Amino acid sequence: MPTLASTSRAQLRYILESVFGTIPGSGNPNNVRMTGESLTFGLGTESSKEIRSDRQITDLVQVSAEASGGVNFELSYNEHDDIIEAALQGTWAVYGVAGVGATFSGTYTATTITAAVAPTGASAFTTLALGQWIQLNAPANVNDKKWVKIHASTAITSTVITLDAGTPLTANGPTAGSWVSASRLVNGTTQRSFSLEKAFNDINQFFAYRGMTNSKMSMQFQSGAIVTGAFDFMGKDAIRAAATQLPGAPIASLTFDVMNAVSGVGQLFEGGAPLTSTFIKSVSFDMDNKLRGQSALANMGNVGVGSGSLDVKGTMEVYLADGTLYDKFVTNAASSLSLRATDAAGNGYVISFPKMKYSDAKVVAGSIDQDAMLSLPFTAIMDPVTGKTILVDRAGVAAV
Repeated sequence: MPTLASTSRAQLRYILESVFGTIPGSGNPNNVRMTGESLTFGLGTESSKEIRSDRQITDLVQVSAEASGGVNFELSYNEHDDIIEAALQGTWAVYGVAGVGATFSGTYTATTITAAVAPTGASAFTTLALGQWIQLNAPANVNDKKWVKIHASTAITSTVITLDAGTPLTANGPTAGSWVSASRLVNGTTQRSFSLEKAFNDINQFFAYRGMTNSKMSMQFQSGAIVTGAFDFMGKDAIRAAATQLPGAPIASLTFDVMNAVSGVGQLFEGGAPLTSTFIKSVSFDMDNKLRGQSALANMGNVGVGSGSLDVKGTMEVYLADGTLYDKFVTNAASSLSLRATDAAGNGYVISFPKMKYSDAKVVAGSIDQDAMLSLPFTAIMDPVTGKTILVDRAGVAAV
């Protein structure tokens, strides 16, 4: 009986390139969890235009090539962080050691974290950013594993972090062995490329896609569902072989739980304040780097990939309760949005759009016995305070 490839035996892995379109000669690729992929190598062809008396076409010529496609995933802690970093063209600013700060004896009020002795070095409180989301870990304390937001304008000192009133702590302490977990990623201009390889291990066929640059990233937060997303890539070309073409032994995927949009999604912030009487059915967003392939004579496949402007759009589906959000659309008022996703252990992310505007607002009574919904497409734009369009804060019990 012949052995035919099964998608259940497929494995995707990646390695960061130092030269666009060139598989590194050393290093270790990372296996990556996925729910599906559409990576492909496309060849552009052109038929000969020769005129013949017998009406036949003499040739079909390959004139261009490009690797492209997407990877679908379920959000889990730290599994896709390298790719998220490349999608935003930024660099993770990691607090402490691997996102975990040094321990301190902490005293807490509703809006302050105070260390008895100032943490120093990479764990210094002053290395954190105003408005950043962090996780407080205080073993045997009611505040353990709470996510809090640093106040947007009150200066951080060497011993005191002032918090947003919308994320209050319970006053108590001092508590020895407390620590803060935090890392932040913001959009930037550092373009990266990967070599991606999908392996069909049951038939020993390996397809390597070179120069794969993140063109798009999307995520969907839907009530009653797992948090899902997708990455789209544009690259140079692809090659096939009967053995892996990546160097080194692959690094195994992580084993953190996938995040869901019910118990895993915390308080949403809209307009800088927690939503309390407004309930969200779903939030989705798409980020597009507006990439363009760069072709050249004497080269089959792109010689480079150029970046365009950053385009971030999304949609909120809201149960209609009042006219507050609708009025923001009508008046073209600027707002903001932050949403948090965590796993059962408390590891997770807060994705924020510090300045956005609603581009539409639709309310319809579509049929009998249905909830009235408000659909709010939005566009994220540069925030003059942070100078950024999208912020991703990462924190957790586990180091990264």
